[in-house]
Amino acid sequence: MVALNVKSTVSVLVFGLALYLLGPETLPFSILGMVIGLVIVIMIGEPMVEGLQEFSEYTGLSSHVTGILSSLTSNLPEMIMTMFMIYSPQLKDVAILSVLLASAFNGLLLGILVIMLTWKGGSIEIPKKALENDVEVIRLAIGFSVIVFGTGIILTLNSETGPPLLPWEIPVFMLLAYAGYLFFVARGGRGGHQEHQAHIHEKERSLAFVKPIVLGLVGTVIAAELIAGSSEFFVHVLHLNVVFAATLIGFAGSVPEHGMALIGARKGHVELGVSNLLSGIVQSIMLIFPIVALLVPVYLDGYVLYQFMAIAVTLWILLKSIVDDGKLTVDEGVSIIVIYLLGILLFDQLSLIF
Repeated sequence: MVALNVKSTVSVLVFGLALYLLGPETLPFSILGMVIGLVIVIMIGEPMVEGLQEFSEYTGLSSHVTGILSSLTSNLPEMIMTMFMIYSPQLKDVAILSVLLASAFNGLLLGILVIMLTWKGGSIEIPKKALENDVEVIRLAIGFSVIVFGTGIILTLNSETGPPLLPWEIPVFMLLAYAGYLFFVARGGRGGHQEHQAHIHEKERSLAFVKPIVLGLVGTVIAAELIAGSSEFFVHVLHLNVVFAATLIGFAGSVPEHGMALIGARKGHVELGVSNLLSGIVQSIMLIFPIVALLVPVYLDGYVLYQFMAIAVTLWILLKSIVDDGKLTVDEGVSIIVIYLLGILLFDQLSLIF
């Protein structure tokens, strides 16, 4: 497990908490708050994810399930940050769009991972469990994205009062579908780490993962509040366009945490890294977005509809790359990066139209 410097981590957390509670709302302090928030995420990210991996190994979970759990853990800062932001009048729309953009940034990271591991030749073989489980949930994400897009178009054509609201039934069924996916994955997810069971009675070993997970959860809350507070200042005072603000926050909320999947893959944990990023792409759509949509009204305006159209197209291309031969090669990695990058750049161009 990556060594966690407890004193340094606690010192940074205390400084971040003090900055949030006592720092004045000025540009220098907002920039400092954003930087400290990202530093906290980076400091706790890898130890927290590996602490979760130790926990999963201790309980006998497979590497694939560990990847899904590490992705859930990596998404905590984004989820908590979004919860803080959606109740701010200036940030609600930004928060909704940043959740959807986080899926695109995870796709970019997946493309980078593929190129990083295959640029000298060869390919990445998609883990068997990922082919069995993740392919199906990606298909679900594509289906729901098409449903949201189609619903928005139909309701908009029949609306005389502006963008229509997303019907509450859609996010409910999205959550139910993802919960069903997690249930079936967890039911068949044991037995991946038999070699670890010899150490299961070692008390010191069994408690090794507690410290990074606890500090990680505390740090996640502090970092999320710092980033959300700084983002609100930038949007409100600097009058940032909602599209640019959402792109910035989507990047800040996903890349530092899920970037740890690249580090894990370079260390040989390829299945963990691939599962982390694939799950991160899906969780933004099937877990975080529907939770947000049930807490606050989501208007199906041009920005949201474009995002779901782009999600459906990019996920279909990703799915085709995975299921063709069960492998990812360097040219497919380049294709993944190009299509996700194009989707992000075209979205930013919407700010010049609307």
